[in-house]
Amino acid sequence: MTGEPFPAAVPDRARLSLSLAVALLAFASAIGRGSALLRDPDVFSHIAVGRWILDHGEVPRTDVFSHSMPGARWVAHEWLSEIGIALVHDRLGWVGLAAVTAACLALAMALLVHALLKYLPPAVALLATLGAWSLCFLHLQARPHAAILPLLVFWTATLVAARAAGRAPPLWLALLMVPWANMHGSHVFGLGLAGMFAAEAVFESSTRREAWVAARDWGIFCALSFAAEFATPLGVDGFTFPFEVASQSYALSWINEWQSPNMQGGHPLELWLMLALLGIMSLGLRFPITRIAMFLLLLHMALSHQRHAELLGICAPLILAPPIAGQLRSLLDSRPVAALEAWLRRLGLPAAWRTAALAGSAAVALAMMVFRLPAITVPGNYAPAAAVEAVRARGNPGPVFNSYNMGGYLMFVGIAPFFDGRLDMYGDPFLRRFNALADLPRLLADYRIEWTLFEPRDRHVAALDSLPDWQRLFADDTAVVHVRRR
Repeated sequence: MTGEPFPAAVPDRARLSLSLAVALLAFASAIGRGSALLRDPDVFSHIAVGRWILDHGEVPRTDVFSHSMPGARWVAHEWLSEIGIALVHDRLGWVGLAAVTAACLALAMALLVHALLKYLPPAVALLATLGAWSLCFLHLQARPHAAILPLLVFWTATLVAARAAGRAPPLWLALLMVPWANMHGSHVFGLGLAGMFAAEAVFESSTRREAWVAARDWGIFCALSFAAEFATPLGVDGFTFPFEVASQSYALSWINEWQSPNMQGGHPLELWLMLALLGIMSLGLRFPITRIAMFLLLLHMALSHQRHAELLGICAPLILAPPIAGQLRSLLDSRPVAALEAWLRRLGLPAAWRTAALAGSAAVALAMMVFRLPAITVPGNYAPAAAVEAVRARGNPGPVFNSYNMGGYLMFVGIAPFFDGRLDMYGDPFLRRFNALADLPRLLADYRIEWTLFEPRDRHVAALDSLPDWQRLFADDTAVVHVRRR
């Protein structure tokens, strides 16, 4: 598909200034969330894993943390990101980790609006970026998926640009798969996206020779990208891991971020879809069948698992922008929005170095202000420090039976958990038994549990209260501890 780029509404130097403005606003909005960026139990476990890798100089292939599955096969597929998370936390603290997370979002949004401005007028590009921001913002936490957001934008934008120019992507882009495959499991999605564009290039070829050239050039690129996926200490396991996770239907239905989005609660995806449909239907935009298929796949992923909404928000505008560039040119010139476009053109007139200096100064000032805010710290609901200290005060605590949300903190403080966020390792049968309260006395005996750690509202608390051999040792708003009666 050779998309016809939208005539630049502002010069390149102005596009850069708009990108910087978007980056600064995205950073400010993200850092404004404060401790909410750290409100996830896996933040603790990522730090613990990163520290272990740095201390031992290797990536573990079996479980080295839990007491319930020691030596079990474990794919540490985010090991490179976890090293980075551990280093940032140990050198810059919780505030530094929050700031780096916000910077990842800012860079991704800046790259996105810069890429969209090659095809769309500024107002439309900014609106599409705002939609992507809203779908990323809800899931934004100091975890590996935030670190790959800029990489995802750059990969997708480069593939789209190659298709718009009627050629295959540059071969050097395949090297991007090397860090991606070591940082996050979404690298398989990136490879699949390249495959879809390759299929489109062959499908839209007008002659047999053109189809052969497209198949050859895109095939070489996809083959190199596929080979780069295995440039990891995990080997084949790093590639098969996402498919293994997708097969765990019970676990995925149990974890909130893997569930379908709840539209009754006002999910941003609902507003995004309504605005997208409003724009497409009111303007009468038309898309090639291949791009419609890509969009529907992204929509299916987002509706199946709400954590995939960010893929929809980022990739959909990039995929759909080239086919509508020419249509928007003829439509928007005759509509009132043209006045907004003219204002945005004037907004981008200052020289690039002045704009960059101004935005850079504002970013530095904002960062300095953030690092002076002691309020950004890990939320206490996933850090049962008082409960753990109460147990340690009794001496050697022994094996623990803990909730899913408490496992990461236990890893962080050097206590082997019964259960944590690595559900891919534990598997559906383990999780089913964990949730089977009728089997609780036998489970406690089989694993020789000496104490338990759960949130006050967890249903395991009431079940433990009813067991005659167990008593409460500690309780506060964060956690409840039961111990065996002596």
